[in-house]
Amino acid sequence: MTTENVGTPHPVPLNDESDYGLCFACGPKNQGGLHLTFERQGNQVVTTYQGKENHQGFPGFLHGAVITALVDEVMSRVPVLENRWGMSARLDIRFRLPIAINKLVTATAEKSGSHGNFISTKAWVTFDDNRVAVEATGSYALLTEESLDEMALEFPKLAASWKLRKDPKFKAI
Repeated sequence: MTTENVGTPHPVPLNDESDYGLCFACGPKNQGGLHLTFERQGNQVVTTYQGKENHQGFPGFLHGAVITALVDEVMSRVPVLENRWGMSARLDIRFRLPIAINKLVTATAEKSGSHGNFISTKAWVTFDDNRVAVEATGSYALLTEESLDEMALEFPKLAASWKLRKDPKFKAI
């Protein structure tokens, strides 16, 4: 028998499969939301999105606020790669090309630095031909466990998912 995985940290999940699920950007229970799901690719977080009719601004094009939510949400997952949650503190966005609601886009984010209790990020949204539609930078204030616990008082599964925990499959022998 081996103990090399004893106490191996189980990472904080990138996606919400909790009892909450109401986030506009990633909540699976939010009927009007974006329903984004994320995956880790090395030191980056990636998601894809195709617009919906009810998310348009000008006819046939995604509303800038929806694009902003897409970029903010993918950047907000960057601290999760370090098993922390961060709340938006600053966003700077440059809209380079309009995004039609029938076009699938990929949003990618990565860490660009840190200072004190903040993580800096950068993100970009591309079409399938690699043209860049949006570029953004952001800062995310890292949340304390106490803040997270307070936010999730009514959602115990959400509270548990936010924490770095020991994998129960591995026990000391």
